[in-house]
Amino acid sequence: MSGLWQPLSARQSGNQQWNERVSPALAAELREWIFRAGQDVDRSDLERVPVLLGLRQDWEPEPYDESDPPSWRDRRVRVSHALAHVVPDRALLDLVDAFLGLLPARSPERKATDPMSRFFAAMAAMKPDHRKILQQHLDDARLVYVISEDGCRLVRRTDPASELALRDASSALEQMPASGSAVDFLRSAWTAISGLHSDAPRAYSDAIKAVEAAAHSIVQPNNAKATLGTMLGELRSVPHRFTADIGQPGTAAGIEAVVAMMDVLWKGQTSRHGGQRPTVLETAAQARAAVHLATTLVTWFAAGVVQRQP
Repeated sequence: MSGLWQPLSARQSGNQQWNERVSPALAAELREWIFRAGQDVDRSDLERVPVLLGLRQDWEPEPYDESDPPSWRDRRVRVSHALAHVVPDRALLDLVDAFLGLLPARSPERKATDPMSRFFAAMAAMKPDHRKILQQHLDDARLVYVISEDGCRLVRRTDPASELALRDASSALEQMPASGSAVDFLRSAWTAISGLHSDAPRAYSDAIKAVEAAAHSIVQPNNAKATLGTMLGELRSVPHRFTADIGQPGTAAGIEAVVAMMDVLWKGQTSRHGGQRPTVLETAAQARAAVHLATTLVTWFAAGVVQRQP
């Protein structure tokens, strides 16, 4: 992402911020993309879009007229055109997000071995790569959103350091036999905080679950109902039974740092329980910090930085 073109003024000022809003120029490109991409969406799925988005505008396409181009006989063309032009600018990203989920999934590249397979592969190659075209528009506009790895949704851009941290955590968990669903919870937390409409409470909750799953076999392997809270109690009651290969060797500084990080994560979740007072939901900033913190803790437990002494 650092290789994307930037205006001279941005390069000189050092301002490399991403744009949160759709500019008029990008809106025009997105409307054209919606019109083109919609023609490759299954017709029955395309008809679902107004319901998915809760459109209140009169979006029904005009009936086919003999004076229209022949391609307009296909209702998908008329529906795509209507949707592309009836949706206001503020809802364009929602419409694009919906189309990404309805377009044919990306298929892995396979070498065709027989004539028929080569024929279909050649036909498929002639179709426009709608996702590639869209990503170019998003990059050109320096929009804060990109297409997800699976190609099915828009997500917020993450900095290279965050992407590397998630990969390191996932790799460490794959080598840890008793990590439960830690990797799934961690990825879910990142997805929840990075989506077009982020879900901060879910991201925070899944971040805690990821740490619980990664730490369970080390801190409280015999407690089937262990939570981050009970694990904190265990670490505080018998700190001499644990080591953390960080900080000054031969001291408790390492495990104290781990306990402090887990405590911040645990106490920072405000939506865990209900009560007589209104529940305060976590903000996006709080959830993002929690996900980053959880990623570090998960990596430490999975990589053997934190260990229980016999």
